Amino acid sequence: MDFSEYKDVFAAEAREYIQSLNENLLQFEQTPNDAELIAEMFRAAHSLKGMAGTMGYTQLADFTHHMENLLDALRNGEIAASAELVNTLFDSVDMLELIIEEVISSDTVHTDTAALKEQLARILDKTSVHAEKSGLGMAAREIEVGDTPTLPLNEYDRELIKEAIGKGYSSFGVTVVMRENVLMKSVRAYTVFQALEKLGTVVKSVPSAEDIDDERFDDYFTVLLFTHQSAPEVKNAILQIPEIVEVTITEVTPEDGAVTSDLGQKDQAVGGPAIAIRRDRTKGNGYGRIVEKFVRVETERLDELNNLVGELVISRTQVMEMAKNIENGHARAAVAQMDRVTTELQYAAMKLRMVPVKQVFDRFPRMVRDLAKAAEKEVHLQVVGEETELDRSLMNQIGDPLVHLIRNAIDHGLETEQERVRQGKPVGGKIRLEARHEGSHVVIEVADDGRGIDVEAVKAKAVQVGLITRDQAGKMTPQEAQGLVFEPGFSTNDQVTDVSGRGVGMDAVKAALESMNGSVDLRSELGRGTTVALRLPLTLAIIRALLVESGGQMCAIPIQSVRENLRVSRDAIKTIHGEQVITLRNEVLPLLDLAQLLGFGVSSHRDGLPVIVVEAGAMKAGLIVHELLGQQEVVIKSLSSILGDVKGVAGATVLGDGTVALILDISAVLNELATQR
Repeated sequence: MDFSEYKDVFAAEAREYIQSLNENLLQFEQTPNDAELIAEMFRAAHSLKGMAGTMGYTQLADFTHHMENLLDALRNGEIAASAELVNTLFDSVDMLELIIEEVISSDTVHTDTAALKEQLARILDKTSVHAEKSGLGMAAREIEVGDTPTLPLNEYDRELIKEAIGKGYSSFGVTVVMRENVLMKSVRAYTVFQALEKLGTVVKSVPSAEDIDDERFDDYFTVLLFTHQSAPEVKNAILQIPEIVEVTITEVTPEDGAVTSDLGQKDQAVGGPAIAIRRDRTKGNGYGRIVEKFVRVETERLDELNNLVGELVISRTQVMEMAKNIENGHARAAVAQMDRVTTELQYAAMKLRMVPVKQVFDRFPRMVRDLAKAAEKEVHLQVVGEETELDRSLMNQIGDPLVHLIRNAIDHGLETEQERVRQGKPVGGKIRLEARHEGSHVVIEVADDGRGIDVEAVKAKAVQVGLITRDQAGKMTPQEAQGLVFEPGFSTNDQVTDVSGRGVGMDAVKAALESMNGSVDLRSELGRGTTVALRLPLTLAIIRALLVESGGQMCAIPIQSVRENLRVSRDAIKTIHGEQVITLRNEVLPLLDLAQLLGFGVSSHRDGLPVIVVEAGAMKAGLIVHELLGQQEVVIKSLSSILGDVKGVAGATVLGDGTVALILDISAVLNELATQR
């Protein structure tokens, strides 16, 4: 059977297992006696091996099998946790991740896993009590005659059985046994439930539906079934399903205290009391309902939906514009209702794009551990607000900037253990990774309690590498000096390490944030630590913008870049070094003619100039426009690739009257201004 069409699903689930293994290993390193953590890691490895085997990825299944053997021995108390074992498991997870990416991209594995498999086997062989594993790496729990799994019946169950029998149904306790070490057994169990529901009604099960769905059960389970079919017919139907090796059926009466079968288990079934599986196809605590609660959807389909909603928003704006001239009350009410529904649909579609930052934050505990070991520092990571939601398109771009910030915090920010002791600080340094909402923005902060930024050292280094002159350094405020760390090629490290010192990182952070219409703010106190705040819009699909007209062209300025609107008299405009400037609250701001900047001529006014004060990062300027038209939500449309890269323009939108307005990229405009100065 060709499973290639399931590769995307396999990739998504495999990466989830890798993330789960990383998270559990980090906890296990701190609490090595936590049996539940060990069991969770074993289940993840076992499930990943099964998925790999089903897909035909034999190299991946083979390596996971070796890792699973070690976890199984750990789970059974045959070997003890040690630093060597934990580090080897971390290396194994890294190897799994590498192999997974290889099979996803090319279906083949080029990485040599022999050395690490030998290391896993060597740790396993250190104990003399290690039991021989079965062919697939997991000794299944035996099911022996004489032990009897029970399906407990309460008074409500007995009433249901009595009612069903009264209506001509048979009431059966059905125990289903799957092949030993069956792959993806929860899926196989679900297939059995589907087959049973075609024959009648599944009332309850042991283990519970949740445990079966999460594969927290052995290779068998028991259900209570109401059906018009005979026991042989039910048994026949189930035995037609692959991987099912035995079915035992027992008739149940209202007088029974519990359903029993001829098969049993040595260990008590995981999952606790039974629950109702499904009373009908629309109600109940159904196993099917649990399976159907979440649905995987290709991101391309979500993007298509959001594009269509964007078009609908444009059409809504056009209809609302035309409705201004409608006097019929019913028509106006219908238009108002359409406006409300479309707005709700817009917000619902936008929510589909929102994902918790946890998806990005989850990668950092493992990264911090590895970097801390490499730097020989003790580092404690605190994660706050990981459920804060952000647009998926932004989420895909925010990972690299955060990597740079955390690497810098560990290498530059935190002192060595000896330095911290001398300064009276705790030996372990702290890094706080926090996300929170602030209005229509999301703020992500990376803070450390390290040495902070030495302003004088930064200025001296900047003079040394030629970024500024000594005179400029003498006139700089502390905040301006701290901003030098965002300059390309600047690093306070004289020695290049595996972590930092190459002069790339902070400038990349700034560039990445500006490309997302965001900004970076740095605050530092010498000896106390540094905080870098990334400020991001909630979404890039639909934004609120200030509409202006300049040189006969409609333009939209993203509202997060607008600081204030002014009307400036010509007498207030001064010229310094050939540039027009104004003084605003003791701050000198350069003036740019938006029409001239975009190549639409020069703006002319009799009664003063409308000026929009815009800001991106630490840069500010005033944009001279012809007329202010108000605020409006606009849908961002990318410019055709035929036009190439148009500096200062992020895209375009269609307004209510059908006019096309250019959406300005304020960070690009101000960067161009800084380059020319």
